[in-house]
Amino acid sequence: MTAISHVYNYTVRCPHIKDPAHPTTWQNHIEFNESCEIGLKRITKWHDRSGHRVFEQDGFTVREADAESAYFSMQTARLKGDGHVLVTINIQMDDATKDSSVQEIMTHLIQDFQQRLAKLNA
Repeated sequence: MTAISHVYNYTVRCPHIKDPAHPTTWQNHIEFNESCEIGLKRITKWHDRSGHRVFEQDGFTVREADAESAYFSMQTARLKGDGHVLVTINIQMDDATKDSSVQEIMTHLIQDFQQRLAKLNA
């Protein structure tokens, strides 16, 4: 029997740019943690409110929440041996950050996840 041995949670908050002299981007607002509790809460929330499918990228189905300006995705990956990794992705957008690309953010997060996965399988 296999088990989820690793949980990775990404949260990206696209920030309001309040001071043009000191611009911020979503790259400055990537949160990463390995909390099982957060992963389980996300799965439960997203199961109850699944949103609608927006696009698929590298095997990740990205959905947009119906009640908030947020995008989410999750996936599992098998590890060498008998483990699995669960990864959840939550991207928070708002009207002031419409110029940010959810697809660009997903590309960055998927690449980061693939690097972490490669280290686990090394």
